Amino acid sequence: MEKILSILEKVKTDIQEGKTVEEIFPILSSLGEDIGAVKEIAERLSTLSDTKTSQLLQRMFEVYSDKGVRKIIKRSLYRLKSKGVKVEERFFDKKGSILKPLQMEPPLGFGGGIDSFGDRYLILFLHRPGRGWRVFQGVIHEREGLVEFFSTEMTKKEMSSFLDEVRNNSPTPIVEMEASYVAFLLDEAYRLALARGRDIPQEYPPIKGEIEKVKKQYEKPLIYSLIKEEEIEGNEFLLERSKSLFNIDLFSQWRLDEEEIKPYAEEIREADQSRIILTPSQKEARLQEIFSKALTHLFSEDKRSIYQRRMEEMAYLLYRMGKEEEAKLSFSVAIDLKKNPNLFRPNPFLYQLVTRSIFALLSEAEERSLKEPFFIIKP
Repeated sequence: MEKILSILEKVKTDIQEGKTVEEIFPILSSLGEDIGAVKEIAERLSTLSDTKTSQLLQRMFEVYSDKGVRKIIKRSLYRLKSKGVKVEERFFDKKGSILKPLQMEPPLGFGGGIDSFGDRYLILFLHRPGRGWRVFQGVIHEREGLVEFFSTEMTKKEMSSFLDEVRNNSPTPIVEMEASYVAFLLDEAYRLALARGRDIPQEYPPIKGEIEKVKKQYEKPLIYSLIKEEEIEGNEFLLERSKSLFNIDLFSQWRLDEEEIKPYAEEIREADQSRIILTPSQKEARLQEIFSKALTHLFSEDKRSIYQRRMEEMAYLLYRMGKEEEAKLSFSVAIDLKKNPNLFRPNPFLYQLVTRSIFALLSEAEERSLKEPFFIIKP
């Protein structure tokens, strides 16, 4: 009884302080499946003559299917109505015996870009009538699958503040996505992590059923529903311009793994410091040879497939940011990566990625050598 009186007093105080129904209701839902306590609080709520009390009772009716509980709720609503409290007539049928179910709001999805390491941040909001929203946050990796996962409960008001905070602190823009696709990505990452033998974040298995109910199967990433593939395929002008993507923040920090490119950076350094006198054209030819070798060795079929998917997802992000031209450039790279590599016409974006990565490593090594005169890059 002490708990019931405490909850009743808290509801009364919250109403007086002007809190919303969304903010007040969680304390009522905390009763869980204690039907006796639920009946008691439903009965006593009729003593609080306020419109918000009737709204709280209506939500309780939706949450609890027990006939005894619902009977008490309806009785309390009638008592409130007889005291002059507004109880919307639309919640009753002609017999005045059935409440209208609370409406389920559609799920919401959001996602960020893919960083240089292959990580991506996703958010999924699922509405729970009478209990606010369930919020799922996940970090997925293109090779390792589901890396991190968290879930929490929020009111609609809290969701807005949460999204503002995420957008202000995210290293990449956050755009709205189809909730079913966000669920699809989380499920896909979960299965990939299992296949890789990775540890699954503890919070995911208990709620994966909720995510599976929301997800749909997608044969292709979302960008294919926004830009027609046939409009991009074979457009050499777009593909050549894809190198300019490195001029925008989303791609400016992209680099290949240092351990992967170190051998090729060493070859470039040796060619540059060679005692053999080479003409400018010979030196340029030697550099191009090293870059081409690096591109061929570093981008196997599997890695090309990973970058194809990465560029498809980034194209969607750019499109939703209002950068449709840049989205087409990213999409053109993805479409080109479906083809077999052409040694005489390498993918311009990947080629630029290789050269930028190598020269960045050489530049960093040179800076270190100024502090450590005898520093040598080891192959």
